[in-house]
Formats: sequence, C-alpha cells, structure tokens
Amino acid sequence: MSGTQALLIGSGALVGLGAFLLLRAVLVVEQPRLADALARLDGGAAPVPVGPMPDEGDRWARATGRVGAWAAARLPAAGRSAPSQALAVIGWTPEGYAARKVGLAAFGAVFVPLLTAVLGVTGVRVPVVVPVAGSLALAGVLFLVVDLVVRDQAAEARGQMRRALASYLDLVSLRRDASEGPTIALERAAGVGEGWVFRQITDALVAARLAGDPPWDGLRRMAADTGVGELADVADIAEVAASEGASIAPTLRARAQSLRVQLLAEEETAANTASEKLTAPVALLSIAFLLLFLYPALARLMAT
Repeated sequence: MSGTQALLIGSGALVGLGAFLLLRAVLVVEQPRLADALARLDGGAAPVPVGPMPDEGDRWARATGRVGAWAAARLPAAGRSAPSQALAVIGWTPEGYAARKVGLAAFGAVFVPLLTAVLGVTGVRVPVVVPVAGSLALAGVLFLVVDLVVRDQAAEARGQMRRALASYLDLVSLRRDASEGPTIALERAAGVGEGWVFRQITDALVAARLAGDPPWDGLRRMAADTGVGELADVADIAEVAASEGASIAPTLRARAQSLRVQLLAEEETAANTASEKLTAPVALLSIAFLLLFLYPALARLMAT
C-alpha cells in the first residue's frame, strides 16, 4: 500500500469518526448523576434532569471525562450560559452540553483542513485562505448547532409533558371523586400512569415527601426546573383543596380540557406553518416542469 493510499484511508476513517461523533452528540441524551439526585432528595439545590432518558446512563459525560467539566467551568459561552431549563427537560447535564459544543467546534475546525489535505494529495490545490476561513466558519456553525438541537428537543419534550399532564389531571380528578385526599390523589394518579413524564412526577412527589414538604411544592420545583407552567397550576389547585377543603375534581377536568384545546391549537398552527413552507418548493417544481414541457416547442420555434 502506497503512502497516498494510506493517507486517503486514514483521512476517510477520521471523517467517518467525526460524523459518528456528530450524530452521537445530537442524538444521545443523558441520565441524571446519582450525586445530583441524592442532593435533591436531601433538600439541596442541585436540579434533577427530568427529560426522556435511556437506561445506559450519562454515556457522553463518561466518554468525555473531564473535558466537559473543564469546558463548563472555564468557557462562558460553552457552559455558564447553558439553558438550564431546556437541559433539565431533555436530560442533559451542563458538562455534557459544554462537551458537545467544544467537541463539535473542534471537529469543524479540523474537518476542512483535513479535506483540503485530501484534495491536495489528489492534485487539487486550493488557496490557504479557503481552509482557514472554512474551518472557522464550520466550527462556529457547529458550536451553535448544539443550541438549536437543545431548543428543538426541549420544545418536543415540553409538548410531551403537557400531553401527559392532561391525562394526569383526569386521573387526579377521578381519585378525588373517589374521596381520596389531595396528597394521596396526586401520588396514586402518578403511579397509575406510564411513561417518563409520570415517572418524573412520581420522583418529584417522592422527593417532596422525603424532604418533609407537601407534594405541591415538589410539583412547583418540577415546574421551575422544566419551564412547564401547567405543573404549577396543578400545585396551586391541590394546595387550595388541601387548605380550604374545596372540591377540585371539576376544576381539574376543566383545566385538562383547556390544556387539550391549547395543545390542539398549537399542533394546528405547526401543521399550517409546515404546509406554508411547502408552497415555495411546489411552485418552483411546477415552474420547472412547465419549462421542461415547453422547451422542445420553444427550441423549434426559435430555430425557425
């Protein structure tokens, strides 16, 4: 094997590894660290990620080791400005967030010079300014891509939480109709449901009970961590029922219905927006097809 072939094979392997790491950074979500969870149960201030999380644990944080912690502590743009609520919803840690940003930026900075070197081996010469400017531009774009991924995944996770919360409200109202107290109704309704949202509601209620707080305080903390204000509404309704002995079943059902109407309106808006985005491509495709259909006749007319 010649040196040129070895360089091409090595370059292709590095590019494939970079693409794998890019997909991993975008798709992998994380499990909360045990220390943070124990601190939360003890009444500490450490937030517990509440997003949809796999059983494998914080694989990205383990893979990056100390890089994420170093980046989160020393690079303000990478770690200190991390959107804490969005990270909590999707289950990312600040260290994993910073490691993703730094890792993707480093990949972008290396990819263009590597591609330029491969082209140089094949005989294609480009000016020096091209790989320099390209590497800086790609590094900056990939550095910001992580924020877009966090925003989109957090929006999707909050939508899932609101849909599950509508069902949770119905379950709590049924428990209240069975003459159960607010505390028992909240906990048993959360235990009946399935899915990561109900598990996280159960964890929040258990954490509040172990800390000696009422369950609605646990829901309020969960609402503050995730940015889902509807959880705070449920906490307010349950607190009023506990303090004043009011019947909250009709209120809960009405709140669930209004939440479903709101979610339906948001989905219709998103569908209309997606349909409008398709208008321009369809129009351009129609024009291109019309030109292709008329080209032979126009060519013959211009030839005569």
